[in-house]
Amino acid sequence: MEFKDVEKARITYHDKLVHAWTIVAIISLIIGGLTFAFASFIAIFIALFAFAFGAIIIAFVTRKEAEAYNTAYKDYFIRRNLASVFTNLVYQHNVGLNRNLLRASEMVHTGDVYTSNDLAQGTYKGVNFVQADVHIQEEYTDSDGNTQYVTIFKGKYMVFEFPKKFSFKLQLIGKKFGRSARVPGKDKTTGRKMSKLSTESVEFNKIFKIYAQDGFEAFYLLDPAIMEKIQKISEIHKNRVMFGFLNNTLLIGLNDGKDSFEAPKSSKPIDEKAEIEKVSNEIRVITDFVDTLSLDRKLFIN
Repeated sequence: MEFKDVEKARITYHDKLVHAWTIVAIISLIIGGLTFAFASFIAIFIALFAFAFGAIIIAFVTRKEAEAYNTAYKDYFIRRNLASVFTNLVYQHNVGLNRNLLRASEMVHTGDVYTSNDLAQGTYKGVNFVQADVHIQEEYTDSDGNTQYVTIFKGKYMVFEFPKKFSFKLQLIGKKFGRSARVPGKDKTTGRKMSKLSTESVEFNKIFKIYAQDGFEAFYLLDPAIMEKIQKISEIHKNRVMFGFLNNTLLIGLNDGKDSFEAPKSSKPIDEKAEIEKVSNEIRVITDFVDTLSLDRKLFIN
């Protein structure tokens, strides 16, 4: 895959998109014009309905070109740049993080509608990880029977693996993380209750809600150096982060409202240099957690 192949796919998709929208616009105007003689309000309504219905048809008739453009972009910009940073890389842009993995942690609500894509797994500085974009919505129905879907999480979930299991569960919920964090109760596997804790750091307590199965173990893990690192990276992401230590993994949720690794709109040529920089910054979100928290130095398990 070369950059010219991405541009070729973009142009093909854009040309078909423009052609399809032109047809829909003409048909909508004709329908609106034919009904205008009867009632201007009805004509406008019908024209808008035709336009909206046309948008659905367009998505269907251009799906092949859209997928070709998306695949070309992901192969050239995402897969290649991920491979330059991580070893043992597996990247699947149409596959996401398994919903059951998050449910099993008992730390996250997975809502009524759960979607995930851009699954990447590999190794960075000896630390194995898996991450993906996740979008979680909850369904609400008002007293009039109107249903709407509200986003409670949009961002990344990352799971970093350690060579040694934790003997307890610890959860740090950023106070701006949002409603997808699940307030923990009794662990279904061990039967051990999660209790709310406070540290000696007033600032740390302002940023996080802290829950643990074992207060002694939690305070042993959360020494001043580790707390400073966790607080630093949380502040970088505006405290919209959740950390969960369980079994031999560190689960991190980043509710930043972003959908990363996405191809730009097809309406204008891609700036290759700028796009590489954008992708590098998105990849850095993953590596920063390892680097800032010094996960490769095994500070969490010694």
